[in-house]
Amino acid sequence: MGELRRLALILALSMAIAVPVVACIAIPETGYGARLLELWRELRGSAPRSQLLVSVEEVVSLGLFIFVIATMVVDMRYRHFSAFAALAVIALSGTVPAQRLIESVDWPLIVFLIGSLCFAAILRKLGVFTYVAAHMVRLSRGRATVLVALLCFLAWFTAMVVDEVTSVVYVVMIVLELGRLLRVDVEELAALSILATNTGSSALPVGNPIGIYIAFSTGLTVADFVRRALPVSALCLGLLLLVFRALRGSYLRDLQRRVSERREYLEAFVTARTADLTPRERLSRIYGLLLLVLFLVTVSASPRLAEFLSATSGAHVEANALLSLIPYLFIVLTLPFVELPEYGEVIARGVEWPSIAFFMALFMLGYSLTWSGAMVKLAYAITRLGEVLGGGVARVGAVVLVLSAGLSAVLDNLSLVVALTPALKLITNVLGARGLYWFLLFGGVFGGNLTPVGSTANIVAVSILERRARRSVSWGRWVRLAAPVVVAQCTAALVWTILTAG
Repeated sequence: MGELRRLALILALSMAIAVPVVACIAIPETGYGARLLELWRELRGSAPRSQLLVSVEEVVSLGLFIFVIATMVVDMRYRHFSAFAALAVIALSGTVPAQRLIESVDWPLIVFLIGSLCFAAILRKLGVFTYVAAHMVRLSRGRATVLVALLCFLAWFTAMVVDEVTSVVYVVMIVLELGRLLRVDVEELAALSILATNTGSSALPVGNPIGIYIAFSTGLTVADFVRRALPVSALCLGLLLLVFRALRGSYLRDLQRRVSERREYLEAFVTARTADLTPRERLSRIYGLLLLVLFLVTVSASPRLAEFLSATSGAHVEANALLSLIPYLFIVLTLPFVELPEYGEVIARGVEWPSIAFFMALFMLGYSLTWSGAMVKLAYAITRLGEVLGGGVARVGAVVLVLSAGLSAVLDNLSLVVALTPALKLITNVLGARGLYWFLLFGGVFGGNLTPVGSTANIVAVSILERRARRSVSWGRWVRLAAPVVVAQCTAALVWTILTAG
């Protein structure tokens, strides 16, 4: 009963916060406001019955979203109950039509995530991640800082060329192998690799759903990302390593001590995992590693593959839909080293089903903010604040980056970006500068580093850690590590984008 009373108090406080937020933001029927309202009405398909009803829907959707986030801050174990309870209220109260909630789930991402987790579980069974971890230990030559840098670069690069979810699944598996090998706390090492993953996802459009949406909706090209986003991403990776070394020097020293103490064991481990293998073991690891590389290549080439299939088949093939099914092809290709009955076990034990269910609920809750109009109000408030501060690309961009970073830490960053992009298009037409889109990209991506629920990659990784390592990642410990990193990265992105805005 104590837990229920605590949840009831959190719910009451959440609603108390939502009421003044909704009441204080009024969108006018002129200027930016008129365009935002037009887009919102197009989404709903029909005009709401009354303004009072709209306000109630806004309070309910925003209040329940705040409730879910607040319960996660109090205790991550509450997240499933609070999300399902909020979703039930939204559906049964008629705040959002049930069919709209179902349609709002990013089903290609869910299907891709299930397949990717299954594929990762098979590769782990084949010893691929142990094989990679052993080679990373060998390349580091007994230096903990080099080992950490290699891990971060791997996370950054794979997220850049593939996507953040794919990257984080496989990198966290390697972190777990390193943790078992060195007998160290993997929480901080995992958090560092997750931050590196998100950092890399901003470099190219394919790395993050935010980048994909901005690229397609604004006409930005891969060349634009290479010129404007890739340098910032690389700089922010360096800042991540510098900040971690400055703040967590004690952890690195402890890691170095563990490496030194276990030097002989590590040498034996590397030999056993790379040299002293039976022909079949060596073949299984090389084959699995080859499949992983081919998987990453195929994922990165999926848009072009979809275009080819569309041209040859005569039927349109969506790139995201094709991407979601790619893992299953590679699961089938593992058959030479996996017995047929084992696939059922992999599906049962390899997939993080609680996180999958939570994702689905989170997509629906995020969509409820857009349907009710609460997200549109947030978008208008951000753009209006930029005007109040004097307008101009630099001032408006700074507001967009700072507020989108802050909101992305707790809100669904893709929904936030979708809501803000129309407003930025209007401001861009007025100011004649396309640089505002980069402020939004960097704010949405780097802001997601701030909390364990700030991005899809964070939630996936935390769920894997909870299940595989039996470790619950606390918000306090995460924020203490991530906050200085986010400040440094957002500052660098802000300065760079202002200098190159146009």
